[in-house]
Amino acid sequence: MPMKTDMVTLEQLLLDCLKEGEPVEAARFAALTPDEWRALVALAVTQRVSPLLWHRLKQKARGGDLPQEVAQTLQDALRQNTMRNLARYGELRALLTTLNREGIPLFLLKGIYLADAVYDVTGLREMNDIDVLARTADLARVAKALAERGYTSLQPICPEVTLKTCHHLPRMIKAGSAAFEIHWNIAGPEESCSVNPEWLWQHAVPVQVAGCAALALSPEALLLHLCLHTSYHHQFAFGLRPSCDIAALITRFGPALDWRTVSDQAVRSGWQRGVYLALRLAHELVEARVPLEVLERLRPLDMTDDVLATTRAQIFGDKQIAASISSPFARLLESRNLFDKIRIFGQRVFISRAAIAGRYSVPVHSRWIYAYYPYRILDLLHRHCHQAKEYHTSNIALRGTVGRADAIASWLAAPMPQQKGSSADSVFSA
Repeated sequence: MPMKTDMVTLEQLLLDCLKEGEPVEAARFAALTPDEWRALVALAVTQRVSPLLWHRLKQKARGGDLPQEVAQTLQDALRQNTMRNLARYGELRALLTTLNREGIPLFLLKGIYLADAVYDVTGLREMNDIDVLARTADLARVAKALAERGYTSLQPICPEVTLKTCHHLPRMIKAGSAAFEIHWNIAGPEESCSVNPEWLWQHAVPVQVAGCAALALSPEALLLHLCLHTSYHHQFAFGLRPSCDIAALITRFGPALDWRTVSDQAVRSGWQRGVYLALRLAHELVEARVPLEVLERLRPLDMTDDVLATTRAQIFGDKQIAASISSPFARLLESRNLFDKIRIFGQRVFISRAAIAGRYSVPVHSRWIYAYYPYRILDLLHRHCHQAKEYHTSNIALRGTVGRADAIASWLAAPMPQQKGSSADSVFSA
């Protein structure tokens, strides 16, 4: 049966279902054809929110409105993700037990903490891997503890190189288990949203996860991290899941959340654009309970409806394409200036010796390291040539994704216009 409902309407139905406590009329479900039901479920799967969708429908007492096939698919998604997450917590517990015995503190970041401490049920939050953070002096020991449990790295682990070029060690993998990513920071040293690692440790709070002691970011610092990750790091290519994370965190910590700290830190650190856009979208898409005065305080003067529409379109765009497009590559494709293209390509080729060493597993002080720069050119051409060709032919989805990624990255990187009443007390006066 053909679809009577367009994708924009299905997107809005998914959003309304994900809103906590928001009723959804039974007539909206009754009007869906079997193909539209399948499209709605496929949309939830693509957005990595199918377990959460089933949970919200049950909360709204709408589980009975679903066709049996759809209900079973969503139930299976929640059950399977719960089993995956429980297995991940088993691996995490083994690591924490070893490190706690040696007195090595470990931060839990993003999904592995959110699924346990923020969401109502462990299986509601999907995750790709397990992100942890340690002090720079402890990176090698954490990696060794994982190696003792059968994890291996696809690249040699060299903390001295990593500290200069990245904010985490190469991913460590084990067959049948989720990968671990060991961070020492939440942003790279050259990123626009760079962070002093000591700021993270100053905002550490003790937590119990998987029956073991660990550390997590304070609610305010965690909220900022979620905003930075979805905006500056990924230009909103991760879809709806970050907005759901933000909404769940605000619901979980409620009145205890210090919005003045969030706002002040965003302005002081130059994160205002990314934090504002992430909070605004979470508020508008899934009704995250962001105080309106906070949004007004953070709103850049050059914020427009076009920025919001472009970002929303990226959230609902092709996830596979978006994940494969870096900001420099998007800028290179979108630029109409030949010299600008040459400059961008040159910056991508002539990266630092430490970056070459980390990427191609060559000793940083090797005299052969310069031979890897020609190889770097071939590597970039091999990885991006096909997409560049597709971009310049007829791939409309790719062109749209690239254009939006470049527009979002450019807006996030633009200097903040002078704003009246920018002092911290202008909104939070007594």
